[in-house]
Amino acid sequence: MKGIFYYLNRVINRTGEAARCYMTVHANPGVVERDGRLNIRKNVVLEIREGGRLKTGKGTVTIQNGCRIVIENGGELDIGDDVGINSNCYIAVHNRVSIGNNTIFGPGVVVVDHDHDYRAQGGLKAEKYKVGTVNIGNNVWIGANAVILRGSIIEDNSVIGAGSVVKGHVQEGSVYIDRN
Repeated sequence: MKGIFYYLNRVINRTGEAARCYMTVHANPGVVERDGRLNIRKNVVLEIREGGRLKTGKGTVTIQNGCRIVIENGGELDIGDDVGINSNCYIAVHNRVSIGNNTIFGPGVVVVDHDHDYRAQGGLKAEKYKVGTVNIGNNVWIGANAVILRGSIIEDNSVIGAGSVVKGHVQEGSVYIDRN
């Protein structure tokens, strides 16, 4: 644990963004790979379980106040260049989530690559999951409080409207608005 705290504090301090770190980190050393700047703001919770991996691109990745990112055992979160994750977002990874370059999340966005398998023997208490992937392309804007579910693909240059729930395929250049 000491290694990851030291590593992330060095990353933050090198950016000149913060002298103090107001975040909770639960991870093992060596699970964060980055080529560019990683700006982590106040009250961010980053949980990377054993075997999980976070990889960021060559540009700047900014994770705003109050975000929670959980990467389970064997999960992979790949974040591209120049990505902005606004305040109070939640990303939960059991398998794989990929976020392309120049993508922006509005506040309160939720991304999950798994569902609870309520039909498993023992029901929800069994804590069994159906896992998949989520692929978010380049130059995507995801509006406030949108929810991106397991198996979703959002192609390049798309906009997801505020409050939308995405489960499936959003074509390149689309404006997706969930009218429910």
